[in-house]
Amino acid sequence: MSSDMRYAIVILDGASGDPLEVYSGLTTLEAADTPNLDTLAHAGTVGLAMNVPPGMEPSSNVACTSIMGYNPVDYPIGRGALELAALGVDLEDRQIAMRVNLTNVTPEGIMNSYSTDNISNEDAHAIADELISALDDERFKLYKGTGFRLYLVVTGHPELMETTFEAAHNFTDMPVAEHRPQGPAAQLIMDFEARAKAVLETSPVNARRKEQGKLPATDVFAFWPGKRPDGMADFKATYGKQAAVNSGVDLLNGIAQLAGIKRYTFDGVTDGPNNDYVAQAEGAIKMLEENEVAFIHVEAPDAEGHDGNIEGKRLAVEAIDREIISRLVAYGETRPLRILALPDHPTPVMTKRHSEDPVPFVMAGPGIAVNDGQRLTENEAKSAGLLVDPGYGLLGRFLS
Repeated sequence: MSSDMRYAIVILDGASGDPLEVYSGLTTLEAADTPNLDTLAHAGTVGLAMNVPPGMEPSSNVACTSIMGYNPVDYPIGRGALELAALGVDLEDRQIAMRVNLTNVTPEGIMNSYSTDNISNEDAHAIADELISALDDERFKLYKGTGFRLYLVVTGHPELMETTFEAAHNFTDMPVAEHRPQGPAAQLIMDFEARAKAVLETSPVNARRKEQGKLPATDVFAFWPGKRPDGMADFKATYGKQAAVNSGVDLLNGIAQLAGIKRYTFDGVTDGPNNDYVAQAEGAIKMLEENEVAFIHVEAPDAEGHDGNIEGKRLAVEAIDREIISRLVAYGETRPLRILALPDHPTPVMTKRHSEDPVPFVMAGPGIAVNDGQRLTENEAKSAGLLVDPGYGLLGRFLS
């Protein structure tokens, strides 16, 4: 096998799911027109990967850690700390990091939007500046992330790690009061959230958004506490190959920061349906030119799943196939290339939340065996009879 081999891993975040009545019982992956992924399936191996170990939360930090070749059980890093690592923030031992969402809650207390309708970076950062000015003190410090994602560093409250929080995207259209934190630090965080709500009520940015017919950010919710992330094995030392990653969210960049994986940014790559798929595809080719392994993470299917947007999720899958997979297939005609494509976890549009079910994968390229799978779908993967469990073993199989 040529030492010139390259390896592309495309993560279609949240793309798998359940059968949908509007598609006559087909899932999003089955309903989507994906000729390029179909070509890979005919030429390679289709199967299932169990990316979420039993007992762990079916979140992207767990599932993507698996995809990137690390056992999540060995690296139980809270997502707040993992995402904050992408910003280069080095936590002290007395500090705990949490994710904070800018959200829109109705006057009746119903979670209307966990992302304030995918608020723009510009507006989110302006609102964050208002919150930082009013709320930062010796205990609480806020940091800006991508879009609706902020991060809260809390100093001197280890009891946060013993408190149960629910992610904001898990109770869309539900009463907020039924999903409050439980445990020794619950009141601490609810008091912080109440102070933030008061700031948001008089926010000039929110006032402008209302005038423009946009949703205001009415509340913040903190969750996913985590301590300083230490000890993740270096990717190149582990797998013998230089890797790179591109993503529109902080999570993958945080894993990369800890694992010695190069991080690439490309204009137009976002965390939602406005993602520039062409720019991300052309960026992926650049990554492959400069590295042996490229992780290309696309958030849009997951975002549409959380929003319950059936057609939006299908269109996101089709855009990945049309713009990204097609260009990788063409690149593979010029040099040895293996392609692995898979969701990290399912995000069914009817529940609007992640599930821990195994996900379908397809891999193809020089040296990859051919099995009976015909498409990257849940049923085709089940029929192929191949289950990689635990899922973190899939990368080693793909690279070997």
